Amino acid sequence: MTSGRAAILMNYVSVALEVGLDPYRILADAGVNPSQLRNPEERLPRGAIASILERSAMEANCPQFAMLIAERRDLSALGPVSLVLQQQETLEDAIRTLIRYQHLLSDLLTFSLEIEDDSALVRTQIVSNIDFVPRQAHEAVGAILARAFVEIGGAAWKADCLHFMHAGPRTLDVHHRVLGCPVMFGSDVNGVVYSLATLRARNPSYRSNLAAYANSYFETQLPSAPVLSEVERTRRALYVLLSSGHASIEHVARHLGVAPRTLQRRLDAEGSGFSAVLNHVRRELVVRHLLNAVHPLGSVGEMLGYASPAAFTRWFSSEFGMSPSAWRRHAGEETASPLARDGAPPSEPAAFTPLAPFPPL
Repeated sequence: MTSGRAAILMNYVSVALEVGLDPYRILADAGVNPSQLRNPEERLPRGAIASILERSAMEANCPQFAMLIAERRDLSALGPVSLVLQQQETLEDAIRTLIRYQHLLSDLLTFSLEIEDDSALVRTQIVSNIDFVPRQAHEAVGAILARAFVEIGGAAWKADCLHFMHAGPRTLDVHHRVLGCPVMFGSDVNGVVYSLATLRARNPSYRSNLAAYANSYFETQLPSAPVLSEVERTRRALYVLLSSGHASIEHVARHLGVAPRTLQRRLDAEGSGFSAVLNHVRRELVVRHLLNAVHPLGSVGEMLGYASPAAFTRWFSSEFGMSPSAWRRHAGEETASPLARDGAPPSEPAAFTPLAPFPPL
């Protein structure tokens, strides 16, 4: 399985040189040839983009590295999808279109739109089994999306705030310059927050005749989403729903547009089951959450769908042979870095109220 498009790293070499790195060594270590970055549609090896960004930020002791990358990217970073996004009438239409064609950006990244009362969240999630916190990748994705929508809709499509689950740097000057809006670290989600009014704001460049043509053309010309196994569809849904407490088979089935019995029958036919997929996703996510020291253990359990710390501890101990606190302490001793020390976690995690899942497109 591949990772994302090389477009996100198109200006990687120049930024890396500016912060004193040897970009060619880092690329080589990640199995990427610099020539691959010349083609924005080139697909890079699994996890390569997140690994390159994270390692670069750490070696340069530059927690703003992803922001410097995003600052040099424009709407074209989204590739062919950018053309159809420009012809959407409202920000909500553009976000829904992005979700529809997200497979063209990366098969390891998923977006979802969640609306409640007068606010909306575009949640971003990396659905890959990686053994580190993809801080820089999440920041790059969030910043590129927020800036791309402003490029289309102007100030009317400006984000209210960006949320990241990891701890932030000591100074946010670069983040504020690049994003032009508040940014919250130590949150319980990764994503971009908009007001309902912004979500419904009209695109000043919208032309109904061009929109109809663009939508029709891209519907027939762009590659359709690959057919995923039921296990993979369930896994991706759990990545989106787990932290909001909607990880039951009923909620996942509703998110996928099928009946619970149908979902279970399809999983059985693939030699799996809902409980097994849920447990696998929890094992993938718990490593990231525990390495992200900004969140207390109680919050980690909640993000994995456990109602009590005791239940989380029992599950973790049975899976990993030690308590989550012991695992985190050992991992902290092994992975301490200048970048981690530069983080300045808030006294309490910044919360974004968990929202009900938005119906799939």
